[in-house]
Amino acid sequence: MVKKILQQFSTSDLVIIALLSAGGIATKPFVRALAQIFTGSVIPIGTVAGIFYMLWIVLACCIVQKRGTAVLVGIVQSVLVVAFDMLGNRGLANLLVYIVPGITLELVMLLFPRYVSSLVSSFTAGGVANATGAVIVGWFFLRLPAIPLFGSAAVSCLFGGVGGIIAYKLYAIVKGFRSNTADADNVNQA
Repeated sequence: MVKKILQQFSTSDLVIIALLSAGGIATKPFVRALAQIFTGSVIPIGTVAGIFYMLWIVLACCIVQKRGTAVLVGIVQSVLVVAFDMLGNRGLANLLVYIVPGITLELVMLLFPRYVSSLVSSFTAGGVANATGAVIVGWFFLRLPAIPLFGSAAVSCLFGGVGGIIAYKLYAIVKGFRSNTADADNVNQA
């Protein structure tokens, strides 16, 4: 079954997923330090840092345009965190923190026939994934009571959604650049 799922992805798709997953993990310590300045110890750091955290997963979904991309990003990120023993490695609990938001994103994207391909779907994808991660961290690891947990999820949804919009805008810029380059190549060949 895993082989069948992976067969829908080309080699270039898998390279994009791996690079963006690694980019997300590589930038996380810096983003975490900046976010801690703004949040203190009142709310989970990932709530606000979700702008940057969700940028990577939504950007991968926008570029690859194949269902299951978010889950693969989560798998790669959780493996990287465990392999390099970084970011407060939680061992197997990383599966929850990184893969479950990807699964939630994929489930919600079933409501969007064209997957992550618009501002609304990108906002929704980033918001849902970040809120899911905030609930997992807040409930399982920080043991937040219901009201702060709900507040954290709401703020996470907003910040993750903004990260999704930024990802979509970056994708549109790259896509525009690629089409302009292709047009220039066609003119040069004529």
